[in-house]
This record gives sequence, C-alpha cells and structure tokens, in this order.
Amino acid sequence: MGRIFALLTVSALWLAQANAQAAGDLVLNVTLDYDQERDHVATQAVFNDLARYLSGALGRRVKLVMTQNAERVGERIRTDSYAMLLAPAQLVGLAMRHGYEPVARTGTGASVVLIARRGSGVRSLAQAKGKRLVLPHRESLVSYMVRGELNAQGLSPASHFGQVAYMNKYGAVLYAMDIGQADLVAVKESTAGDWLRSHAGAEVIETYPRVPLAGVAVSGNLDAALKDRVRTAFTGMDAALQARLGRAQMGSFEAAGKADFEYVSTRGFYTPEVLTGATVVAAGQVKKLMDEGVPLFDVRPQAHYREGHIPKATNVPYQMNSPKETDYDDGVDRFDTARLPGDKNAPMIFQCNGAECWYSYKAARYMIKRGYTKIYWFRTGLPAWKAAGYPIRQGT
Repeated sequence: MGRIFALLTVSALWLAQANAQAAGDLVLNVTLDYDQERDHVATQAVFNDLARYLSGALGRRVKLVMTQNAERVGERIRTDSYAMLLAPAQLVGLAMRHGYEPVARTGTGASVVLIARRGSGVRSLAQAKGKRLVLPHRESLVSYMVRGELNAQGLSPASHFGQVAYMNKYGAVLYAMDIGQADLVAVKESTAGDWLRSHAGAEVIETYPRVPLAGVAVSGNLDAALKDRVRTAFTGMDAALQARLGRAQMGSFEAAGKADFEYVSTRGFYTPEVLTGATVVAAGQVKKLMDEGVPLFDVRPQAHYREGHIPKATNVPYQMNSPKETDYDDGVDRFDTARLPGDKNAPMIFQCNGAECWYSYKAARYMIKRGYTKIYWFRTGLPAWKAAGYPIRQGT
C-alpha cells in the first residue's frame, strides 16, 4: 500500500509540474542538502518569498517545488522537468550533463573534511584501510565528494573501509564519533570547526577541494534573454532576502558558469585518475609510442569508431555490462582478447572517448588482472588527441 501511495505522489508531482509548464509557468525546484532544515516554517517562507520575487523579476509566474530527495530530483533533471534548479553543487553538476546551464552560485563555498578519531592511529587515507567510516545521507554533498575523491584514486568506500554507515540525520555523524562507533567521519569543514576544538586529539586527515555550496541552473530550452534575467535576478536580490536565505544556508549569489561546477561534476562520474599496473599517458606520449610500433586499441563500440578514430587504431570493443564504478565484476563483461597480442610482456595502448569514458579503463584493468605487464592507458582519449591537433580518420 505504501509503495502505491509513493507512486501516486510522484505521479501527482510530475503532473503538477507538467501543468505548470503548459500554463506558461516557470517551475523552480529548490533542493536542500541533508544538513538543511526543509520543514521549518521560516525555511518554507523564505523560499516562497524567493519564488514571488523571481516572478516579479522575470515577468512570469514561478511555481516553487521544494524537496530533499536528491535521487528523485536527479530523475526529473534527466527529463528536463524544471525551468530552474536551485540545488547543492553535485546536482548542478548532474544537470550540466543533461543540458542545463549554471547561471549563479552561492557566495559561500564548501570543503569536505575527513576526520580521524583520537586514538585510532589513523593519520592518512592509506592508514584508514579497514577502519569504520560514517557519512551523512548517501545523496548529500559530503558523501558525494568522499565517494568521488576515492573514485579518483581508484578506491571505493566499500572495499577500502571495513565498514561504511550512512546517517540520515547530519548531526548523527559526529555523534557516532563521540560514542565510539566510528573511526572516521566526513562532514563539511564549517561543521567540523567547533567540534574539533572540543575534541582534543581528533584530527583532519583529508581536506577535499572547495566547491560551491549550491548553484542555480536553468534548462537549456529557455531562451538566452530569459537565462540572463534569471542570472540577474539571483545576483541582484536585496540584502534582506539575502540575509534570510543565509539563515537557510544559502545566502548571496554571484554569477557563475560551467567552469564553476566543472570539478564537482566530474567527481564520481569520471574514471579514476590512476590505475595500478598501467601507465597513464597523454596524447603526445601516445603518438610517440605508436611511431615506435606500439599498437593502439580503440575499445569503443564499432559505431563510435566509424564516426571518427585515431589512424592505425584497431577497434576491439569492450562490451561493458558492469557498473561504472571501481568495485565491479568484469566477469559479466565481454572482451575478445583473441584479437590482442598473446605475449603478456607486449606493450599495448587502450583508448576510448575521454576521462568520462569507462571502456578503456576497464579494458586496461581487464588485461592487468590477467597478467599483462606493459599496459598504457590513454585516459583522456580521443578528445585529447583532437585537442593536440592530431588527425582523425572516419570509417572502418
């Protein structure tokens, strides 16, 4: 019965948004991070006032949809259900990959820190292997950044730590450290300060790069003039409304573009930056190796290869059925190694569509796991080859 009710609720929300768009309204989704109080009366009031302010500034009725379910919002982003999105940085990064354009960001940024418990003996990420990690809600900015930074190093929480627990209530994360149920926790740096001052011996072992706390993205289907008005509206609001938004952990806004969210958009989506057992090479190195006779294997689907490929590259598609993450079972994938050199000491290069493309990562790792010793991974792939000015060939 509960599942049926949930489905009806989602359907009703979708219909309301569709009707609003059809009526010429602009749907503004406000998604709060999991350390923000969504149901507080003052929070509801300030975002209702923001919607009224935007209606006046844009000359169009703005319909407010508030949520704290990042996963559901991600589904709506993929179907272009919102005209405007005010959300934590990781959701703006996701929206960029589905045609949305960032126009503003919060003046306040966020850094995520990894804290080790006093007496744990942990002073580095390597020493944290096998320890107990507690994180905020799985879809929070903090957890997204931790998973993404580990992914960049070729690690995953499940395999690196002995236990990983997610807390729906943000405050429960540090409490788990207090009562000895965590060896490490991750929180926003702004939250960690007071706690660290009162907990001698606990220390920060990792500080991840600062990213926008939140941002504003608009649908790619809006006309350019309206996009500019949205940017101006957010960056030009009066001090009183800014102050009220500040109490809801938003505050003032400044103009922004894709570059402001490029880093956070890659975390957890791009391939790892390292691969044990392989040498990661750039375009110039690939050209030099090929000139020396080292074979390059383009492991993309054949249709991609036909659209454009590096001259002399051999197409051996890696058929990927496993998930795009570092913990995966390549037994469900298929790779025709009979078309590759049989000598396990023979050098070979693997390439696909760039850092976000997992085919070459998995192909290279597949060969390393089977004892091949001279694997070169061209992680940045075809886009980097083009950017270096090297030629491309079409067809088979």
